[in-house]
Amino acid sequence: MTGGFNKREPTNIVRIHHHPPVVEIFTRHNWMGFFERMRGYDDEVAKDFSLSLIPLTRTHATTVVKGLSVESTPKVIRRITTLPLGLPWRKEDKGDNTLAKKKLFLEGKEARGDKNGVKRESLPYPWNEVSYHLIKYISCEGRYSVVYGYDFRLLQELRFGAYTHPQKRLIIPYFLLQSMIDMSIKVQEGKHQLAHHGLIKLMLEDALQT
Repeated sequence: MTGGFNKREPTNIVRIHHHPPVVEIFTRHNWMGFFERMRGYDDEVAKDFSLSLIPLTRTHATTVVKGLSVESTPKVIRRITTLPLGLPWRKEDKGDNTLAKKKLFLEGKEARGDKNGVKRESLPYPWNEVSYHLIKYISCEGRYSVVYGYDFRLLQELRFGAYTHPQKRLIIPYFLLQSMIDMSIKVQEGKHQLAHHGLIKLMLEDALQT
């Protein structure tokens, strides 16, 4: 299994509160509740969850951890995280990702990139800081200095989503489910590092109560 990046979500929101414009953006889009729920993780449980996860469809997976059955769907993740529902989407929707990148730089800012993405420091404030938290909590990429195409899709949602019809907004719970399924498949193949530790902990706690 590959390693080298810290893909665990933060256990507090101290850094977010150092940036009031970032708090305002996430609050306006009803994302702060998810960040506030993150209160730790369990590496062993995250590993057991990922190794036993079975995708049934693109919107449904199941796993058993220490005898506890856990169902994973966008609606379950929505209930746990309070993140909004909307339009299904995937990391692989590269056309939409490229368009999102262009829209973010409407002010004529030049983005400094590398072969994989755009340097986060080249984004205008507060979007450079917003992207940091997207990487930490949503994509769990682990490489915080680079913003990828799918990160721009998330940034576009936060910048322009308030003016979009609700049925055309992104389903962040769907994205999280797809990311978790993809991660688990690769972990089972011994090709990937664990991620979404905090989300997995929340899902197990929810399963214990339902």
